[in-house]
Amino acid sequence: MRFFSIPLLALVFHFTISCASEPGRPPKIDGVPIPDIKRTIYIQNVRNNTYSAGTHTRLTQMIIEEIDRRGRFLATRDKTKATYRLYSEIVHYQAVGDLMDLADQQITTELFVVTRIELVEAESGRKLLLERNEIPGRVFYSTQIGFRESEVEAQNRLLRIMALRIAEEAERSWYYSLSGTTN
Repeated sequence: MRFFSIPLLALVFHFTISCASEPGRPPKIDGVPIPDIKRTIYIQNVRNNTYSAGTHTRLTQMIIEEIDRRGRFLATRDKTKATYRLYSEIVHYQAVGDLMDLADQQITTELFVVTRIELVEAESGRKLLLERNEIPGRVFYSTQIGFRESEVEAQNRLLRIMALRIAEEAERSWYYSLSGTTN
């Protein structure tokens, strides 16, 4: 039994290492890797024009984490070293009670958020064409029935979805600006 476990362990280790390094591989245009200088991005702190305190700081962190996880961009905290700059602003936050009980107490709540984004080429100041410049997000939660969670937990779930959508939109716009085609 030991004889088979060592090669199996080596095989699992090999796949773990190769899969872990996958996001760092630079994207390609017609088989040619995009140079690192064209992949650097500065992510400006998200602005918040709503009454929901703290969502903008968590969204900023989640966008940075998502960009790093995906590996197409190289995020930098030095604005002067970035080729591109991503600006975001939460422009709408709404919490609405959906399902009410007989005493008019909320049983479920819907959170709806809209974030406006801009991707700018740092040197020229040119705004890259985005498919959508406003990213909507919606989640439902309840503190009483089903999968119970607080508003903060629901916000975190919503903000992760928003960060994913923002990263995807920025990547599509960036790739299109370099290659002239969508990927």
